[in-house]
Amino acid sequence: MTTLSRNAQVLRYFLEAAPGVGRTKLAKYAYLADLEARKYLGRPVSEFRYVFDRHGPFDAKAFFAAKQELHHAGLATESEVTIGSYVEHRMHPTNRAFEYTFSLAEARVLEYVASTYLSLNARELCEDVVYMTEPMVQAKPGKQIPMRIANRPTGDRLGFDLERMLAGEVSAEARRVRPLSAVTNELRDRAH
Repeated sequence: MTTLSRNAQVLRYFLEAAPGVGRTKLAKYAYLADLEARKYLGRPVSEFRYVFDRHGPFDAKAFFAAKQELHHAGLATESEVTIGSYVEHRMHPTNRAFEYTFSLAEARVLEYVASTYLSLNARELCEDVVYMTEPMVQAKPGKQIPMRIANRPTGDRLGFDLERMLAGEVSAEARRVRPLSAVTNELRDRAH
């Protein structure tokens, strides 16, 4: 079985969701996935370290290493498309099967980003979404983007916990449930 870095797995996921996507949009999807994961899980999905690049959040060295990793594993191809004087590099997943190592919550975050943002064109994605995120608003050109400001607060016992909610859904689907009185008592104990 092929093993890939987290960065390459994130890129491959979005290539499957949006075959033929350009590098710029692909990098922005990874950024948004990490941002959403930080909000709901308190940690990113990937290991990218975003810098405020001339095209927004980007980790050039890690991005191109992950892209090469996908090419060497036979999991992605790339083509060039000329649009006027601009050459766009579009990436495509291959038919080779791959098994991801994402947790259920990480997979749901990736699904959310794909279903929410894949329909946007590059301008809308960058100007209306990515550049308006809190880390980008606070970022300085050429410097690392302060992604930690998006992290879910720790120690909030009554806060939303995506991983716990999804585990509860899995338990309910498997008919492993707890009596309502036990859940109610637990919530009361947490409030005090």
